Amino acid sequence: MTIKTIVRIAIVWAILTVTGCSASNEKTNDLYLLPEGYEGIAYAFYNVKNAPPLTKEGDYDVYLMNEKGYFVTSTPDMEYGRITDKYYYIDKQGQRKPIQDGCVRALGTGGFSTSIGEPESIEIRYTGIEVTQTNCGKAFKEGENSTLAEDVDAVIDEILKEYEKASN
Repeated sequence: MTIKTIVRIAIVWAILTVTGCSASNEKTNDLYLLPEGYEGIAYAFYNVKNAPPLTKEGDYDVYLMNEKGYFVTSTPDMEYGRITDKYYYIDKQGQRKPIQDGCVRALGTGGFSTSIGEPESIEIRYTGIEVTQTNCGKAFKEGENSTLAEDVDAVIDEILKEYEKASN
């Protein structure tokens, strides 16, 4: 092998490593449906006892967010991979309007253990998005200009109380 060939192989390997290319073609394929006009942080919670499983629309998992900005499912965990999600506002008649790319951003993921309603503790996982109508653009998309700093703990408490009642 010549030095030129070795350098080419090293460059290709470095590019693939830096760009995160791998043999995996996993995609998130989530379809978020938010109440018309919603602005703020919206959460999806997984592995919640007595919650419905995720539904599918084609290749996409459907997340119909409530007026408070969250969705719960008994599905154990989210899908991981390249983010290929779609975001829509939905009105009371079920009509959808796409949310502009610069008006939504993905947040991180989290999780916690709870034993509410269970003899043993269970792991609940969550992910979130933030949606704005007033701060759309590159700065918002890149993490600046946050709209509402929701307290995830308050949302978690509400979910646990609601689904604890369902298990009794």
